[in-house]
Amino acid sequence: MTDFNKNVHKSFNRRNFIKSILAGSVGLSSASSAFGNMSLIKSTLAQKTSRFDDYKALVCIFLHGGNDSFNMLVPTANSEYQTYQSIRQALAYQQSNLSSISPITAQPYELGLPNAMSPLQQLFQQGDLAFLANAGPLLQPVTKAQIQQDWSVLPPQLFSHNDQQKHWQTAWPEQTVPTGWAGRMADLIMDTSNPLSMNLSIDGSNLLQTGVNSLPYSVDASGVQLFEALNPEEPWNAQRISALNQLNNTNKHMLGQAHSDIFNRAQNNISALSKAIDSAPKANVIYPQNHLAKQLKMVATLASSQQTLEQPRQVFFVGLGGFDTHDNQAINHPKLLDAISSSLFAFNADLKARGLFDQVTTFTFSDFGRTLSSNGDGTDHGWGGHHIIMGGAVKGGDIYGTCQPIFS
Repeated sequence: MTDFNKNVHKSFNRRNFIKSILAGSVGLSSASSAFGNMSLIKSTLAQKTSRFDDYKALVCIFLHGGNDSFNMLVPTANSEYQTYQSIRQALAYQQSNLSSISPITAQPYELGLPNAMSPLQQLFQQGDLAFLANAGPLLQPVTKAQIQQDWSVLPPQLFSHNDQQKHWQTAWPEQTVPTGWAGRMADLIMDTSNPLSMNLSIDGSNLLQTGVNSLPYSVDASGVQLFEALNPEEPWNAQRISALNQLNNTNKHMLGQAHSDIFNRAQNNISALSKAIDSAPKANVIYPQNHLAKQLKMVATLASSQQTLEQPRQVFFVGLGGFDTHDNQAINHPKLLDAISSSLFAFNADLKARGLFDQVTTFTFSDFGRTLSSNGDGTDHGWGGHHIIMGGAVKGGDIYGTCQPIFS
């Protein structure tokens, strides 16, 4: 029996252990559970930064509340504009306040952007930016008749903010899963020797960047948040830090050691990020004074620090709220579009100045679109909508998908 145990111990090495997990996952009834095990298996294998010899980053801008993107891409030709104006009523932009765009791919009607988005009209025309039209969390193309016959063809809770945000962030609208697509990606490609996550959030915790083995690391738009009571740069903290170190060093309990490991890792990440931010080149671009711009400025700073942080692949999460425009939309929504446009314009210029324009791709997504018709003072929850994609890797100056002739 002893010899048998020895032989089992020799043959049951790390790789065989992984294979056994893989074999076990085949029998699971849930596809999501099997996928989770696959992520665990992949990330358990040694992954080093040296597997990439270049830098790439995604910047996800979540527009919280459901952006009314039908007032982003607006018909400009007389016939379609009159239909648009009739449907949108007081929410319609004046025809004279629209700046025309010329997409590479022909659309059903001529389109323009409102003056609040004139910075993005410039980026679109020079090929730095594109639009993805009429995208939403549908499981498959459906008609009204099919929906009336069988509601299961729709994603669960189609008009629920929380559910639709989860669908976008998990990329799995037919069921509830505990991980986001950026988190699952990190599980597969992250550097397991680097304690800092490749997923960095400037908008707090989120499902998008949560994986099986990886979690997002949150940074404030103004910088890294310190443990103020344990800041070693302040002399009055010396006694407190000394006492904590003694407790950590003498604690032999498993839970105590785990707590010490987490605390030490957090402190090391704080130190690494603080040094990276302090040593990063300063922005030569003037950003507008709004919340989204401050977040994007921090993204540009962190992206330019990637060699110091040793993160050849990064995903950033930023956000802007206020898009649940059931009322007062004619006043509030143009301000939001202005904030998006001016912030992206500055961010685009900053990335170019830092030599990162070709390496960073930025895009928006939102809970859902909104109703085409007005409720009198705003719009209600809708379906799909239009989204912005920006970066040197993007074939800009075009609209992907089609703006269906809903105004025809």
